[in-house]
Amino acid sequence: MPSVKRRSPAGETGLGLRESKKRRTRQTLIDAAMKIYREKGFEGVTVADIAREADVAPRTFFGYFETKEDVFLGRGDDRLERLVQAIRERDRRQPILSAVRPALLQDRETPAQKRGARTTPDLSELMRHPAIASRLRERWNRWEDLLADTIAEDVGARPGDPEARVVAAAITGAIRIAAAAAREQPKRRRQIAEQVFELLASGLARYGAMS
Repeated sequence: MPSVKRRSPAGETGLGLRESKKRRTRQTLIDAAMKIYREKGFEGVTVADIAREADVAPRTFFGYFETKEDVFLGRGDDRLERLVQAIRERDRRQPILSAVRPALLQDRETPAQKRGARTTPDLSELMRHPAIASRLRERWNRWEDLLADTIAEDVGARPGDPEARVVAAAITGAIRIAAAAAREQPKRRRQIAEQVFELLASGLARYGAMS
């Protein structure tokens, strides 16, 4: 009888279910924070209130977010996750920039999310709060570090090789510039992002592609 590979309950299926539950809980916390923000403003949002609205214990909140400010910046974590996944799953002949570009440009919003956009504060509004603006600067540095580590691992860079760090800084810098420009001209969001990445591609077009 040929051998059959079986998944244990703690295998891939179990991990998938747990991950799905974690994602739902995380989104519930974000939704709860946004709801309280609309009702009370940023200063009126507390971790205890978020946990109560999401029907979880306060310690559960800190299992997903380090600070109150982080719950309002969750979309950045989602973007980084898409970037990391795109790099790790790319065809080895594909340049890294080509792999991450679709992940950054694609519209991940569902119709329901788009309908609710009018009541959800965008980044430009959130950035008016000094605590969130300061935390976002810290998060950008962290996202850049994680992206650099992912790129270095993917291309097999030697310890101390600066290329992965330079590429990560270029990509995150492009995202920041595109996001800032899009906040000022929201109707041109995709066009601006395309323009930024076209400029970036002139220098990184072949990086990471195996010949």
